[in-house]
Amino acid sequence: MTWIALKMLMGDKSKYFAIVFGVSFACFLIAEQSAIFCGVMLRTTSQIGDTHGADIWVMNTGVRYVDDLKAISDNDLYRVRSVPGVAWAVNLYRGQGQAQLADGTYQGVILMGLDDASLTGAPTHMLLGKIGDLQIPDAILVDEAGYHQMWPGEPLRTGKVLEMNQRRAVVVGVYRAAQTFMTLPIIYTRFSQATLFVPPTPTGRLTPFLLTKAQPGVDPEKLALPSKTRPA
Repeated sequence: MTWIALKMLMGDKSKYFAIVFGVSFACFLIAEQSAIFCGVMLRTTSQIGDTHGADIWVMNTGVRYVDDLKAISDNDLYRVRSVPGVAWAVNLYRGQGQAQLADGTYQGVILMGLDDASLTGAPTHMLLGKIGDLQIPDAILVDEAGYHQMWPGEPLRTGKVLEMNQRRAVVVGVYRAAQTFMTLPIIYTRFSQATLFVPPTPTGRLTPFLLTKAQPGVDPEKLALPSKTRPA
């Protein structure tokens, strides 16, 4: 019976090779689409993975993903700090800005604003400069891919100057970041500086996220639950 089955399958070589090719191509498409899906998911969460030091991100209840920005009240920072089990909480700005280069061209950027005192959430893989250089007035950090996008063909170096919201910004460091879903340069600066690099909003609110750390021995997942459902 096995011999008859093989004879029926391979008797017509053209049909046999067509079947093998069709099955192989279908498997290739399935693997490719799975890889594309995984790649998109990793890129949409890459900035969360690059932000180290915090256990919990606090945001507006209407936020659906990291690029869906909805500002929260400035008083929410103190409310979160007062929650039992919270060690500390700091502001994190994230938004989109527009940079003007020295030659007059404009470039859209992803702007990140870190807590002025602690610089929590700063990139860790520095290629040039130091994280502490952000304390210099008008200082910014630019990711490696974004640097080459804004200044193609030029070697990495600090001292580059650009403008955002008619304010001067100086590159004091270059870092390596994971690829994001949006192919825009990622600029880090201090929170107070980031609020000057973007136009004011109608509500005056500029804080989309809070980075929070749980106290030792406290489960971050339980701490993030609403107070009514949090176990005692």
